[in-house]
Amino acid sequence: MGSLTRSDGLEYWRNKLFTTIIIYLFPLGLIVLIPSAYVVFALGIKSLTYAYIFFGLSITTISLYRGLQIDHRKYLFITLIYSVSAILIFFMGELGAGLTYLFGATVFSLLILPTSAGVLTIFVNIFICAVQAYLIDNRLVDYPLRDSYQVASWIAISANSILLSIVAVIFMPMLFSGLQETIESQQDLKQNLLDHQGELEENLEEKNTLLAEIHHRVKNNLAVISGMLQMQSFKETDERIQKKLMDSTLRIKSMANIHEQLYQSNSFSNMDFDSGLKNLVNTILETMDDHSKIETEFDIEPISLNINQAIPCCLIVNEVLTNSIKHAFLNMQKGLISIQVKKNNQQIILQITDNGVGFSDDTDPNSQDSLGMVLIQSLTVQLEAEYEYKSRETGPGVLFRLSFSQSGVNGSHLS
Repeated sequence: MGSLTRSDGLEYWRNKLFTTIIIYLFPLGLIVLIPSAYVVFALGIKSLTYAYIFFGLSITTISLYRGLQIDHRKYLFITLIYSVSAILIFFMGELGAGLTYLFGATVFSLLILPTSAGVLTIFVNIFICAVQAYLIDNRLVDYPLRDSYQVASWIAISANSILLSIVAVIFMPMLFSGLQETIESQQDLKQNLLDHQGELEENLEEKNTLLAEIHHRVKNNLAVISGMLQMQSFKETDERIQKKLMDSTLRIKSMANIHEQLYQSNSFSNMDFDSGLKNLVNTILETMDDHSKIETEFDIEPISLNINQAIPCCLIVNEVLTNSIKHAFLNMQKGLISIQVKKNNQQIILQITDNGVGFSDDTDPNSQDSLGMVLIQSLTVQLEAEYEYKSRETGPGVLFRLSFSQSGVNGSHLS
């Protein structure tokens, strides 16, 4: 095959075709030559016998000798075809396949060599036919056809082969030229696609870097705001205002937690809700200093939410958790908060329970006008979700259940 590759176009396929010819030349050539040599030897035609032996050695050399370059093999192959043609014409004239081999030499030259080699074969074919005409005219070869017009009849017969060779030289290069143009156009198209792919990858990398920077800066700004609010709450002497500032701090930290997770991930529109939820719960407990008093347990399936659902969902969890931490475990040494997230087809079910004191009999949390309940209700509407918030029926404590349909990256419901 040489050093050519598919990108080299027509020359690569010329070499590939010739390589295939060489693979089959040795076994098929010997299959034809051995019985032919035996027949002519039995007939006592020594010169033709020697010729067949020469053909066999030539085929063996062209096929098996490793010292030959592929271009040398090509020219030796064409020379072998001409040798077979000349000998068949000399011994058998118009009755043999010599003229067919002349035409084959032109065709194979066009297939495996440059077009100029095919053109050159036309002149070689004319020369061989002219030599045979000279030999016929001088009665140096036996030519029984049309005793009165031997030379003319030979010229008429051989002209057909030469005409076919000329036709091949005219039309086959046109075909190859079209194939070469097709190959080059495909290579240009491939290169253009690669160039555009490189540009798109660069743009995508730039966009990802920009989004990561945006999420990082948003997280940092939210961290600064939450830090300022927390510091203010520590200095505030009014306990009511201090609690409100702390509630706002937790809400801001919930949003900052989402942006932090998006910044650290490879996706800037989806977040792993299972790990994000655990981080959020830990952040809330650390902020409210209740790690020693409250235990948590999780039963969360791996779920990915887009940012349009992740933020309101985390804010709802924040409101429910802070409410449980502040009110559920009064006068209790230990408390347990359980968080469960399940996915049924495209339906997400979030459930938060505690084992605290629960709501009093005359309290309906859904009718409260506190900021926390207003946020839960408005965020539920934003999620197009349904929720229930009530005392547990199977034991002490509170049950919060939220159900909504998972959306795609663009926020539209998945079908």
